Amino acid sequence: MFASLVELWKFRPLIFEFVRRDIKLRYKNSIGGIAWSLLPPLMQIAVITVMLKFITANPVQNYSAQLFVLFLWNYFQTSLNDACTSLLTNAPLIRKIYFPRLIIPLSTLLHHFFHYIIGFIFTIAYFFVLGAYPHNLRLLFLLVIPTIFFTFILCLGLSLMVSYLNVFYEDIKIIVGSLLGLFLYLIPIIYPIEQVLARGKWVYTIYMLNPMSAFMVTYQRALLPAPSVLDKFDQPLASVGVPWGFFGIACLTSVAIFLLGFYLFNKYQWEVVERL
Repeated sequence: MFASLVELWKFRPLIFEFVRRDIKLRYKNSIGGIAWSLLPPLMQIAVITVMLKFITANPVQNYSAQLFVLFLWNYFQTSLNDACTSLLTNAPLIRKIYFPRLIIPLSTLLHHFFHYIIGFIFTIAYFFVLGAYPHNLRLLFLLVIPTIFFTFILCLGLSLMVSYLNVFYEDIKIIVGSLLGLFLYLIPIIYPIEQVLARGKWVYTIYMLNPMSAFMVTYQRALLPAPSVLDKFDQPLASVGVPWGFFGIACLTSVAIFLLGFYLFNKYQWEVVERL
């Protein structure tokens, strides 16, 4: 594993070229350019905000700002979806020359990470325009860095697994796409985490054992304080701060999944080449 990482480091110029190529191809003949990477999450935020304000009995005040966590979720979702088909898409290149095959799913994640950074910059700028910053800008903001890092590690580990599995079973991309669509409702984006806690401690514990739930809540609390949420009787629900314990478990889980994905990818990469 260490030798594979050393080899990967030697091929870092190639990683950059893959990322540059993907970005260039994505916006070829596009008028909107990079702005298109902002449109899907912004449309989702607008729709969810309208739903919360005009459909729910007790809308969360200024919850549109909390919904900007969608940029991180969209990064995770689109990266994993594209990683499924990354090896098949680059099959002609894989058959011609040798390079560490891990570069392909890694460059897919880095390509989408470039767009996520644009979304993150837009988020911060929006908070200043909204007036949430600099008033709510705290030292806790730095927690954004490890949250993004371990989300990337988790996504990379899963990407390594699904990319090689999809070479043998192309049903994987359909399964992954369907599960990611469902997972949007299993993480605290559309609804606040306070409503999950109100259902009971055990429900909250099981819910937060999902690494992405822990990362989403931590990311929200690093950016902004917990919102004020009311129940159906107009009584305030208990606020949820940074879930330090669940965040630690999520980080360890992410590293474990990455190591497993790295091991399996290296073990079967030559079988993948033969299959391609």
